[in-house]
Amino acid sequence: MPTYMYTGRNQQGQTVSGLIRAQDPIAVRDALRQKSVFLTTVKEQAGENAPVAVAPGLFARKKVKLDDMVIMSRQLATLVRAGLPIVQSLHEIAEQTENITLANILRTVCADVLAGLTLAGAMQKHPKVFPQTFTTLIMAGENSGTLEQTLESAAVQLDGAAELREKLKSALTYPVMVVVAAVLVVIFMLLFIVPAFSKVYEQLNMTLPAITLLLVNISNVIAHQTIFVVLVIGGVYYAIRRYTQTKQGKRNLHALLLKLPILGKLLRKIALARFSMTFGSAIKAGVPLIQALGVAGETTGNVILQEAVQKVMEAVNQGSTLHVPIEQTKQFPSMMTRMIAAGEQSGNLDEMLEEINRFYKRDIEYSVNKLTRMMEPLMTVVVGGLVLFILLALYMPVFSLSNAIHK
Repeated sequence: MPTYMYTGRNQQGQTVSGLIRAQDPIAVRDALRQKSVFLTTVKEQAGENAPVAVAPGLFARKKVKLDDMVIMSRQLATLVRAGLPIVQSLHEIAEQTENITLANILRTVCADVLAGLTLAGAMQKHPKVFPQTFTTLIMAGENSGTLEQTLESAAVQLDGAAELREKLKSALTYPVMVVVAAVLVVIFMLLFIVPAFSKVYEQLNMTLPAITLLLVNISNVIAHQTIFVVLVIGGVYYAIRRYTQTKQGKRNLHALLLKLPILGKLLRKIALARFSMTFGSAIKAGVPLIQALGVAGETTGNVILQEAVQKVMEAVNQGSTLHVPIEQTKQFPSMMTRMIAAGEQSGNLDEMLEEINRFYKRDIEYSVNKLTRMMEPLMTVVVGGLVLFILLALYMPVFSLSNAIHK
């Protein structure tokens, strides 16, 4: 069925436009007449301009990244603010985006909207691309008639999430690179250096110290029982992953992460920044308080904090003020509780939450820089300790080499 772009006038005399699927222009006119819209112009969107899926090429980007969503949401907010209908805005963005997967999904959303679904309803059919926070804000905007503002809030929320993710990546990149390099160096020494020394000591019939025997045995296991080692490591990883996917296992893992020295505090700050940013955006967009709490709790990414937010929701639903149950959970800093209380009393809760988010963004940046400075000497000591252990284990028998040769 072809797609037509139309313009017309409604009963109030306002100009309206959009895309519609119909058999022919006469069917377009009849469909618009049922909506009390007088058709003025109609043009078929043929070929490549029609909102249909495009097969991705071999080297096309197939995964929709957070950066793609940030750009898309900014574009959508701008086009809607400029007065373009939702369908036409989606169509324009689908034609401009470089991510073929996102373009195809936007075309599908466009078709669903043409079929009568709301924008939020059409997006909810693609939960892997449009997060719950995003669709909830869109739904609130559609219900309250403030779609422009909620699209902007959704764009800000996604942009903030992308920024927090980048800060977390920057905090972990150096330690991960150092750990990987250290593991590769240790494996190289165990596979090539240690066996060479082991053969020399064996030819000399030397009695090896316990530390050297331990190192030689580890080297032999890795060199001659590689498949067994890989299976053990894979089995342990699989067991841990399966356990952490269970409700209790995931809870224990998230509790452990929050208790880690240094890194645990950073992870809590990131979770609280996500919470305050999402909660503030939802309140500003007109989302009901209970629903806004639920969405904000999901964005923390931590089960412990989600359970705390659930308790807050139950208390608020029973008539409690917001800051009292938040304080009782013991999971939120007192500074955050006091600022939320002040926001409730002044009626500016969304502004206070934005201020909390700005505070945590600055604090996270400082913590990331501090963590990076601490990690550099710490990882140097760890890697140096591993290499020193191997070298000592290898060269300790050399001290008694003269006795072995004399024998």
